[in-house]
Amino acid sequence: MNRVELGRSIAARRQDLGLKQEDAAEMANLTAKTLYTIERGKGNPSLASLEKLLGVLGMTFQIAIRSTDDEGARL
Repeated sequence: MNRVELGRSIAARRQDLGLKQEDAAEMANLTAKTLYTIERGKGNPSLASLEKLLGVLGMTFQIAIRSTDDEGARL
């Protein structure tokens, strides 16, 4: 999922819950401008901010870390 898809999912969930951007942002301790940019796929929130926002919306996220080379990770 990229930033635009994530933003759309967040906006849709917020709207499903009947929350205004300002209210959801305040509940997540974010500014309304920050939430606006996240919902439009322009923001780059910290994981902590994203976790708070998703918690307010009753959502969770999972992070998958994969190697981008053909030979796999060499740790």
